[in-house]
Amino acid sequence: MYKYNPDSYLLYGTSKSPRPSFPIRIRVVMNEAVRGAVLNSAAQRAIRRYPYFAVRVEVDSTGSYVLQPNEQPVVVCPTQKKNPALGSAEANGHLCFIDYVGCDIFFNIHHSLTGATGMLEWVKTTLYEYVCEAYGVKPDSEGIRLADSPLLPGETAYPDAASLPDVKITLPFADREAHYFHKDYVIGALCPFYTPQYYTFDIEQEALLSYAREHGGTPASVLAVLMMQAADMVLPQKAATIVAGITHNFCDDLGCPNSYRDLVKLLYVPYTRDMASWSMDALSAFTRKTMAEQRTPENAAAELRRVVADYEVTDTLPTLADKRKYNMTHARYVSQPRATFNISYVGHQQWGGLEPYVRAAYTLAEGHFLLEVLNVGRHFCVSFFLVTPGHKYIRSFRQALDAEHIPYTINGPFKKHLPGVVLPNQ
Repeated sequence: MYKYNPDSYLLYGTSKSPRPSFPIRIRVVMNEAVRGAVLNSAAQRAIRRYPYFAVRVEVDSTGSYVLQPNEQPVVVCPTQKKNPALGSAEANGHLCFIDYVGCDIFFNIHHSLTGATGMLEWVKTTLYEYVCEAYGVKPDSEGIRLADSPLLPGETAYPDAASLPDVKITLPFADREAHYFHKDYVIGALCPFYTPQYYTFDIEQEALLSYAREHGGTPASVLAVLMMQAADMVLPQKAATIVAGITHNFCDDLGCPNSYRDLVKLLYVPYTRDMASWSMDALSAFTRKTMAEQRTPENAAAELRRVVADYEVTDTLPTLADKRKYNMTHARYVSQPRATFNISYVGHQQWGGLEPYVRAAYTLAEGHFLLEVLNVGRHFCVSFFLVTPGHKYIRSFRQALDAEHIPYTINGPFKKHLPGVVLPNQ
C-alpha cells in the first residue's frame, strides 16, 4: 500500500524547472472585460470550498513529497509575459493560480491535483462568486458548487486497489503499433524560438449532436473518426495503424463518482489505413464498440493497479533523486502506451446562470495533434494543440469537418503560455 497522498506522486515525474510539466490551464472567455479586484475577492472565497487544492509541497525525512495545507491567498494577477510558476514563491507556494487579461480568465493548476473534470468545479465556483460580486446578482446555481457548500460524499475518495479485481489490461492493438509524431516532438523540444500553440474551434452543439445521432455516434466518437481522417491525410503510407486515444474518467467504474481525483485512462481505437475510406456510419459503430469493450470495471481496476504499483515502488526508493528518476519514465501519463492522437471530452457541463456572462471555455494542456473539448451554452469549445508550426495538421482537420458539412468557427494560433513548476529539492 502506498504511504502518501496519491496527489503527490505525479510531482516526481515533473521536468526540471522552469519547463512546463503536467500543467492544466483553462481559458474562460467572459462577455465583458475582467475586473481584477473582484476576481481576486471571488477567488479567495471559492478556494475555501476546495481545501485539497489549497496545498503546498514539502519534502519529508525520507525524501518524499508531502502536501501540506496552504493558508496563503491564491495568486490572482494580470497575465504577464512570464507568469508565476506553480509551487513558486510568486504563486505563494500554491500549485494553482489565476491570471487574466481583457475578457480572458486563465485558471492554472498542476495535473497532480486533478484533471479537467475536477478543475472545472473550482472554475465554476470562482466564476459564480465573481458574477455575484461584479453584477450584484444571484444567478441560477444548478450544476455549480457554491463556496459555502459542504464536500460531497466521496469527493476526496480514492479506491483501494487491493480490493478490486486483479486482471490484466488487454489492448486492442499491439503496444507501440501506433504511429507517433516523434519527429515533431523532437523538433519542438530543440527549437528555442517556438512556443507550443493551439487553435480554437467553436462548433454549434446541436449541429454536432445532430450529426452524431445521424451516424449512430457520440461527440467523442465522431471527433475521433474526423481526427483519424485528418491524420490519414498527413501521415506517410508506411504508418500502417492510426490509433485514437480517448480519455475516460473511470471514477464511476470504481464506485467513487464524486471524486475530484484524476482517475483517467485511455480508451484505444486502432484504425488501419484502409478504414479511412469507410462510411461514417461504419467508422462510428467500430469506434463506439471498441471503446465500450474497454470501458469496464475490470479494465479500470487494472489501470488503477498499474498506477498504484508505481506509487509503491516510489515509496521504496531511498532518495528524492531516485524517486524523480524512476518517475520520469513511470509517471502515470508517460508510462501508458502512446496513441497517434488524443481526444479529451469531459462530458456535458452545467453552467447554470453563468451562461449569459461566459462566452467560451477552452482546456489547454501539453500535447500535439490533440483535441480538448468542453461545452459552454450552445457550443462545443474545442482546443487543437500543436508542438511545432504545422498548418498541414489544421488544414487536414478542417478538410475533414468540411467534408461532413459540420459548421465551425476557427481562431488562432494562440500561444499556450503553460506555467512551469517549482518544487523543493530537499
